Amino acid sequence: MAEGCVLLLTRRGDGEARAVSALLQRIGVPVRRLDADALAGRELGWGPEGALTLDGRALAPTVTWLRHFSARAAPAGPPGTTAAGRMALRDSWTALARQLALASPAALGTVDPGGPAQWARARAHGVRTPRGLVTTDPVAAAARLPADRYVVKPLDRHVVEPEPGQLAWFLPRILDRPDREALPGLPPGTPVVLQEYVVHETEYRVYLAGGELHAFEVTKADPADLWARPARVHVRHVPPPPAVAAAARALGAAWGLRYGAFDFLWAAGEPVFLEVNAHGDWRWFERKAGVDVVTRAAARTVRDLHWSAAGRRRPPTLLTFLGADPRGEPL
Repeated sequence: MAEGCVLLLTRRGDGEARAVSALLQRIGVPVRRLDADALAGRELGWGPEGALTLDGRALAPTVTWLRHFSARAAPAGPPGTTAAGRMALRDSWTALARQLALASPAALGTVDPGGPAQWARARAHGVRTPRGLVTTDPVAAAARLPADRYVVKPLDRHVVEPEPGQLAWFLPRILDRPDREALPGLPPGTPVVLQEYVVHETEYRVYLAGGELHAFEVTKADPADLWARPARVHVRHVPPPPAVAAAARALGAAWGLRYGAFDFLWAAGEPVFLEVNAHGDWRWFERKAGVDVVTRAAARTVRDLHWSAAGRRRPPTLLTFLGADPRGEPL
């Protein structure tokens, strides 16, 4: 008989997935993982009736969470594999991961709108965004977007993986005037985001997990400090300002997000929406602030989705208590 379980599609270094898995397993929710950087030797089968086998075990995923499953991290194949074969291998794993998530009764991480779509939706909901555009020529674009200062950042993620396990970063930059090499290392003609720099009092990272919101106030001097100079970044766990909470909830509902990491500025008494990351990590912010509130909220979200898909009601209080942490706090 197939095991009803939560299926995590990610990679070995995903500490968030590890923490959530540990909480879920303590209260009897089975969790199985498929890591993009540990695919060698894994045996997977998926039939037209939806039956899934992983290393000989029959599974019936109730919830599939698509996190950091990047085919760029997949092994290149056995010796002698051609470049075309490597591309086909990675493309096929990418397609399989996404189709597995879409076939589950519940899924997280499958909705991931791009920047222009995010900004348009935010403005349609009356939420301010920085003036900006996507361009292949930041110098020419700056002439059409007059501003005192600019932020230049990649259109997609800030990190790429040219070879499995080898990461290269393209971090946001603040510039008085964009030059031809606005983001060093990117070849000319690469689409980037050019935005006005918004003078602000503070910044918020807000996590939506199920029906919960958890916010961190973030103080930093430069957008790249999160990656390049983390010791200079100060983080506090705080209640989100009502306008920030309302914006995050409205945008989360508009996209049907069960999980999302939102970035807002607070400027002149109102929130300014920057972006939402459907795969955003949270443990770094938790460690900085000395809390684990998002880990627990994420685990509760997955737990409830799993129980709903399994046709199961909330268990007795005793079972919840047995799943508590050493401080006696229920999951």
